[in-house]
Order: sequence, then structure tokens, then C-alpha cells
Amino acid sequence: MFRFICLAILILSVASCSHSSTFTSSDDNLERLNVAILSLSNSISPEEATQTSELLLSATTELAQEYKMVSPSKYHNMLVILGLRERGLCCHWAEDLHRRLRTIDPQSIKFDWVVARHGSQLREHNSVVVYAANSTWQQGLVFDPWRKAGQPYWILIERDKYPWHPHPLSGEWDELHCK
Repeated sequence: MFRFICLAILILSVASCSHSSTFTSSDDNLERLNVAILSLSNSISPEEATQTSELLLSATTELAQEYKMVSPSKYHNMLVILGLRERGLCCHWAEDLHRRLRTIDPQSIKFDWVVARHGSQLREHNSVVVYAANSTWQQGLVFDPWRKAGQPYWILIERDKYPWHPHPLSGEWDELHCK
């Protein structure tokens, strides 16, 4: 019990040094994300790319505020684990972003839930991938606002440091939830 109290005090003192991020979806982010999505394939509809970009950026802003994200994200994870925050782990981001993405029905774009190091209690990482309907998730764009503590972040999956794979329950949306 004493070790838990000491750990909690240490984590709270470190977390108190962290800062809340400013959560905004600027026009610059919208343009950059839109260009990144369109660059995935010539077959992607510009309207659907804009719709997807707008949804991802607005959802990031809303979820970061809802989660009361603090930076860096690993400190926020400690707050969730200690019960001081309800949500904000990477799997919460993946779940909530994917739920919102499923409300739109683009024909030229697909989305999926991806996971790196599935089953590793300390190293598993979850996110969403956006890709052209005529390609595969491996040619997609990982959208991962957890990584920057609630700030929009995306990267081509092939350039990312994480060893991504579709979540084993991908497609079984009624079953796939954050633990």
C-alpha cells in the first residue's frame, strides 16, 4: 500500500508538470490532411477526402476536450490508469474515432482499426488507418492524435515506426471495444 501511495504521489507530481494542449483544428491542418488523403490514390473523391478530413479534425478537438488530455500522452495514460481520467488511452481514441468514421459512407475511402504489438500490456498501440477503397490498409495513412496528446497527427503507415496490423476483431464493430 505504501508503494502504491508513493507511486501515486510521484505520478501526480510529474503529471502536474505536464500541460494541457490547445486543441484547435486550423485551416492549415485541414488543407494538409486533405492533401495527404488525396495523395493516397487518384481514385479518392475530393469531396470525400474533405468530409473525412473535417470529421477527423473536429473529432480530435472534441475528444481531446472530452478526455481532458494532458501532454505528454504517456502521463495522461497514467492518469487514466490511476482513475483520475476516464478516457484517453490510444484504444479509446481508436474506438471513438472509428465510431465517428462509421457515420459517413464514402465510396472511395475506407477506414480500419489497426494495432501494433497486439496483446502486449505495456506496448500495444491502437489507431485508425484511412486508405483508398481500391488499395489496402498497408498503403494507408495512420491518423493518431493520441501520439501528440490530442493534437492531430498522421503519417503514411509505411513510414511509421509502429508495426501495424489490422485489429484481430476488425470488421466486428459490435465486439471491438477498448479494454
